[in-house]
Amino acid sequence: MFSRIFASLALAILAAAPIAAEDASDHFHWRPAAPDDKPRPWAILLPGASGLDILGDDQHYFTVANWLNQHGMDVLVVDYRNATRFLPDTSKGKPGPRIARIVGHAVRAERTEGHLDARCDGIVIGWSLGGEGMWELAAGGRSALPGLIRAVGFYPSVRGQAKGYDPQVPVTVFQGDEDRITPPGKLERFVSRSAKPEMIGVTTFEGARHGFDVASIAQPAMGGKLLHDPAADTASKAMLETIVGVGDLGCALD
Repeated sequence: MFSRIFASLALAILAAAPIAAEDASDHFHWRPAAPDDKPRPWAILLPGASGLDILGDDQHYFTVANWLNQHGMDVLVVDYRNATRFLPDTSKGKPGPRIARIVGHAVRAERTEGHLDARCDGIVIGWSLGGEGMWELAAGGRSALPGLIRAVGFYPSVRGQAKGYDPQVPVTVFQGDEDRITPPGKLERFVSRSAKPEMIGVTTFEGARHGFDVASIAQPAMGGKLLHDPAADTASKAMLETIVGVGDLGCALD
């Protein structure tokens, strides 16, 4: 009898206990290379339209974050898809500016905690729809995001981008030539019509489809539009490693 009463009281106390309200910061995922809070080069990751979950795989972006951690970079994964619900100024407009505003909120929140030191080199990486945010941040450059030195896109969307796009930092793009979601032809036209096409380097992988770097998509999905491509995955990772390689990024702390 006593045990039942105790259990009932415990449940009542738990039910009455205040529960922290969810807010945008719950969707800003900080992944440091080490727990010491020392200034380090950093990366901001912007997932695709489905958010952190890719056909049931909710670890892809954190796997990338861990890989970047191993290369000495702190990482912020911005789940803009869920964060926007708590940020009224990000609810309307084209995807690029909306995602960039969400990143702005995330960066301000992290920098109040001493993260993403603006004296350190930073990169932004966007996948698919997240690429719209990547383009927007690259156009803003250091003035919009202090510390930003480069942007990277994995099969980035360009639907919301205007002719005459003007990047302020170099952009590296990895694209599959059989991508039917973000077609290579649209990317090529966008780059050729940009103000500085020489600032945008595109590497196209033969036979690769959308999601070529997502190892969990082992079988064709979405009518064959999505599929992991081991060769393209390995090659893009090797090229990304040349960008984040030891000694290439640093911090100006003096």
